Amino acid sequence: MKILLADDHQLFLDGLCAILEARDVGEVVCVRDGHTALAHLVEGDFDVALIDLRLPGRDGLGLLEELAARSCLVPVIIVTASEDPDDRLQALEAGAMGFIPKSASGQQIAEAVLAIQQGQMVGLDTPDGLDQAQRDWARMHNITPRQLQVLRLVRRGLSNQAIAERLSLSTATVKSHLAALFQAFNTQSRTETIEKAHRLGLE
Repeated sequence: MKILLADDHQLFLDGLCAILEARDVGEVVCVRDGHTALAHLVEGDFDVALIDLRLPGRDGLGLLEELAARSCLVPVIIVTASEDPDDRLQALEAGAMGFIPKSASGQQIAEAVLAIQQGQMVGLDTPDGLDQAQRDWARMHNITPRQLQVLRLVRRGLSNQAIAERLSLSTATVKSHLAALFQAFNTQSRTETIEKAHRLGLE
């Protein structure tokens, strides 16, 4: 996989590049402004691009609009310090496949890149309803916020198909998240997982 990173903060750029390379996600090319990013995406053979929302020369939204006008189909993930719902909505309307805050962990960003490659959208659906305490609980028990979303819906009695529809996922992806939850909690069934999560303090 060939990945373009565009961010004007060199420290963040270097860090994200190192994270992706350490996880062997693919070949990474780094640029620091929107014009250079556009030239690379139009001329190069990239599988995915991670673009900062605020870029000199041409910002992330402007870049998305120009890519659409040129029929450039490289999937774009906006990676930004902004968690403003309006920015998220504008990114979606402009054609982004993902919207990830810079506060996300390296693992979450790497997972997002792989998810985009599988045709999923990340961070652009309806708000996940998780507060910071729930996110901290998920991190403490080595599960992702998305897996916690799945767990909460399982606890409400939803089927895999219903969960998939609620979270805009495939049923195969829901099954994969359930398998990860069974492994994280060392359980064998939905019921056992729900009971153990409750004992561990899941609200």
